[in-house]
Amino acid sequence: MNRTKTYYLVFFILLTPLVFFGQEKNDIKPILEKVTSFYDTTSRYNVAIKQTLLRGKTGNNISESYSGNFTKDKRYSKLELLNSEVVEFSEVRLVIDHDSKAIEYNKISRGVSTPIDINGFLKYYEGASLKSNEKQWICELIVKPSATFVPCDKILLYINKDYHFVEKQVLFLSRELPFKIEDGKTEQDFGRLEITFTHDLTMSDKVNDKVSNYVQGSGSNMTSVKKYKGYKVVNLSNK
Repeated sequence: MNRTKTYYLVFFILLTPLVFFGQEKNDIKPILEKVTSFYDTTSRYNVAIKQTLLRGKTGNNISESYSGNFTKDKRYSKLELLNSEVVEFSEVRLVIDHDSKAIEYNKISRGVSTPIDINGFLKYYEGASLKSNEKQWICELIVKPSATFVPCDKILLYINKDYHFVEKQVLFLSRELPFKIEDGKTEQDFGRLEITFTHDLTMSDKVNDKVSNYVQGSGSNMTSVKKYKGYKVVNLSNK
């Protein structure tokens, strides 16, 4: 999987440790708890995702923009982004890279992923301020003094007041990136990743998906099914 894909997908599949809320500001903690409760207790929904990388800590200088989708149906979830898919069943995760024609298979023991993991953020970040508009709470999270090597030094969460799901998050990147300019040249600058989430809570049809739709066999003999002919299967559960 190339570096660009890994960079964008990391916010969905790596920030997953189970931690407590800790000493958050008293006004932010109840809101974040309600967000976690929404994603934990809502069994079925679909989320349209738009990721936009902007140059600079302010302004509207768009560098890259991508669309994706996230579906959850009880203990099943599927993220589609950057010509890749992350499919999770109750005990198995598949990461499919269509550009590289590769499928990673691994066993998992935790619960199904969500489009945004508040608990994962709060291992490294703490509440700094709370603002609001007519329809949203706006929570600012900053890096804890004890945290090191985090990709962002500040996060803004825009939370729907009625349903307590996240409608937008803005990640202020802590390290400079190369941004393309004219003639194929690049310049180093700070950036921010803006991600919008459009939730659909009206899913009526049960998702009919299974591991055998992607791979077959077991152990070192695991291969891709006909639909993914030519895809290399890497069985990480063997390691």
